[in-house]
Parts: sequence; structure tokens; C-alpha cells
Amino acid sequence: MDEEDPSSPKDLHIHIPGLIRPEFIPDNRQIAEKVTSHTQYEYTKEDEDNPTIKVKDARAYQDITEEKAASLFNQKGFCLFPQITKVKQWNEDYIKGMICGSDITSIYAPELEGIIRNHLLAQYNIISVDCPPAILRRGPGSKNSFYGSGVHQDFGITLQDYKNNIDAYDRSGQGSKACQKKFDNKEVEGMMVINFWRPVGGYTRANPLLNKPLAVCDPKSVKNSDTVHTGLDAHLYGGIKGKTTDQMALKYNPVQQWFYYPAMNDNEVLVFKQFEIWKDDPKQREEMPIRGCFHTAIDKSDKTPPRQSTECRVTVYIGSKKEEDESTEQWTPPPPLYPKTGEEWCWLMLDLGSIGMIFAAVWSVCPAIPSYLSFIYSFAIVSMIVGLIKFHYSLRREDRLKRHSFANCIIQMLGLAQLALGIWGMALVFPNLEYLSNPSSDTCELGPILAMFIPSIIIALVIVGLIGFGVYSFIVSKRRR
Repeated sequence: MDEEDPSSPKDLHIHIPGLIRPEFIPDNRQIAEKVTSHTQYEYTKEDEDNPTIKVKDARAYQDITEEKAASLFNQKGFCLFPQITKVKQWNEDYIKGMICGSDITSIYAPELEGIIRNHLLAQYNIISVDCPPAILRRGPGSKNSFYGSGVHQDFGITLQDYKNNIDAYDRSGQGSKACQKKFDNKEVEGMMVINFWRPVGGYTRANPLLNKPLAVCDPKSVKNSDTVHTGLDAHLYGGIKGKTTDQMALKYNPVQQWFYYPAMNDNEVLVFKQFEIWKDDPKQREEMPIRGCFHTAIDKSDKTPPRQSTECRVTVYIGSKKEEDESTEQWTPPPPLYPKTGEEWCWLMLDLGSIGMIFAAVWSVCPAIPSYLSFIYSFAIVSMIVGLIKFHYSLRREDRLKRHSFANCIIQMLGLAQLALGIWGMALVFPNLEYLSNPSSDTCELGPILAMFIPSIIIALVIVGLIGFGVYSFIVSKRRR
């Protein structure tokens, strides 16, 4: 991007909302509402000294191609990327997305991962890419009908800032631990959060987005001393009571460079860094470079329908830079969940074999073991649920466990339930093994005792295997010491 290029006729000269006065002196973390709602801190429209800022037309500096977009992203931390998505339903429900899946998990996530691996960060070895199961949508009819009209940066500047933001909304407390664990991976050298912001209102070149486009600030034009460490009361925005997020506000400095892409359409994505940190970064907050883009919705005073847009914040764990002789083979997205392979259908048939337990039991009797039906129904139902989840999410395919971590978590919990049920089955059947050789309608017929014996012996073998593996691991670790 050449800063000396002539002005575009679409450059704007406007007041940027939410800028803080340069003389403001922050005191640790400020609550954002207190900073930006007090006229002595924030410029208002009525202030005569409210600076008029030139917001440059970024289209004048970038050809809208994949190569030019990736180059600008690595130079400035933002770009406009051409991308036609196959998404039809923009899911906003995170719980629904985790449990049931959606176009975001099955279509959009692989699309964005391809952009990251093959273009934006193609020079790096990417360790993992975490895409959320839902997007943040703005506009009438969405869960967020308001727009982010006020300069801000969402995730702070340190890893602890980022984890605090997770903790402010994650009631399980596991999200920030998982983040730290991934960052501590020896292969990981850095971490980045990339925002993919796009119009979704049926906008075309002939009928583009005009209402409240997004403006971004070149991070290299922002000094650390210009930033104000702020936060939101998470409880007011659906988070945990008593928790405060970690964000950044911006003090005005005339050297700051602002850009926007006018007349965007549905086949264009504004990509910008929201957070970036590396393991060799300075330890002191005041010495940290500014890499995330401050941004805000801007008002062009166009009397056009309210903006419809989405944003998807993708977390990328980055490894070392690729050597010149390393493979440049393009990353390809995994195949869709459907259609299934023949092997997956065979596994489903095996997993549903527990239905046979029910048929073997209901047509026979076992008065000697009164709770036999309860055990058989419970074990069969849990086993079938496990099989159906594995089948639907194709969890036996490579890398699917990472992509569908919630489904994998459910499988693990159901596995523990199977283990507990198997122990119950052992308690029922092992003292009554004589009925295998001498079945009777007065005691227990062959069907029910077999239906209990088979899963019980399988679980018994699993337990023996687990104990053996534990003993082996203990002996090996002791010898190493």
C-alpha cells in the first residue's frame, strides 16, 4: 500500500465516533462505559475541537485479488478478500452450532481455514485453526441489532487479556485453559485472531452496502501510548456477573491512518487482525507493539436500508515460518459429513447391533435377575446414541475429533456411562453364570443372560486393559527416572 497515492474521490472527511482526547491519562483498566460516556474524556459531535479525520478509500490501494489481499494483510493487518461462500443459513446460536452443527461449522469454517492456510498465512506452518460454531450478526432481525459505532479493539494486547475475555462469558471455565494449553504447545510460536467481516444483505455490485461501513485503523500508525486499556461489564452483554472484559480504546493522534472499503458486496470479505501475540514478545505491557486493528462503524449519512452484516472471529495457532524448500501444496478442506463412506455405514451397523440385545431380552424372561431389562435397555440405548453421534459427525475420519470437539466430549461422557453400566452388568451376570449352561424359564432363559453377558465381558476386558496399560506406564516412567 503506497501512502503517497493520490486521494480517491471516495475518501471521507468525518468525525470518528468514540475517540478519546489525547490528554486523557488512563488509570489501569477503565470501564469502557465510564470512559466513553463522559464528555471530558471522549470527543462528541458538539465539540468544536472534535477532529475531522480523513478515512481513505482502501480500494485505491489494493487490487481485489487473492494475492494482493494476502500481501496487504501481511503489511497492514487488513485487506479485502474476494470470496463467494456457499453458506445459506448464518447461524447465530452457539449452543445449537456446537450440538447440532450448522452451515458455519460444515461450510464456512473450512472456507475460512482455506483462506488462512493458502493465502493469508501461507508462509507459516499452521498448527490449528479454531472457528466458532456461530457468527455474530448485526442488523434488523439479528440478535445484535446495534452496530459497533465507537472506536475499539476487542481483545486487548496480552494473552491474559484474551483469556480474561473468554472467562467473562465462559461459565465452564475451560475455554481459557484450553487456549493456554494450545499456546503452550512446543510447536506453537504465536497466536492470532482474525475477523472475517462481510455484508450478507443480498448486496451486489449494482446494489452495494452503503449504510454504516466498517473503518479500520492501520495498527502500525498507532502508538502504544495512544491506547487506553478498557473493559465492558460482561453481565450487561450476556456474560458473567462481576466479570469485566479486556478491550482497548484509542486516544486521538493525527498520525493515525484510517481506511474503509466503500460499496462492498456479499462476495467480498473485510479481513483484519483483532489480536496477535508471539512467545518472544516483550513481557511489559507498555512495550507491546500494536498489531490488532482498531475499528468502528462509520456513518456516511446515506439514507439506505440498515446494514446487514456478519463477523466470524477465527483463532489461529501459528508455528514456524516455512523454509523455501518446504511443500507449497495447497490445503484442501475435509470432505463434507455427507455422503458417508461404505466403511462408516458398516461401523454404524456394528454400533447399532446393540438393538439385538433388546430383541433377545423382550421375547424371553429372567425372573432370577429382576433388573435385567433395566440394564439391557440402558446399555443398548447409550450404545446406539454413541454410534449415531460418531456416524453423523464422522468422528472416525482423520481430524474430525478436533473439528467437532463438543461431540467428542459427549462421546467421552457417554463412554464413562457405558463403563458404569458395564460394571453394573458384571454385578448382575457374573454371580449367575450357571444360567448360560442351564437356562430355564423359571430362572433365566438364554436370550437375556447372553444379552447381559456379552457387554459385561467386553467392559471387563476394557477394564483389564486399562489397568494393564496403567501398570505398564507406571513401570516405564519409573525406569526412566
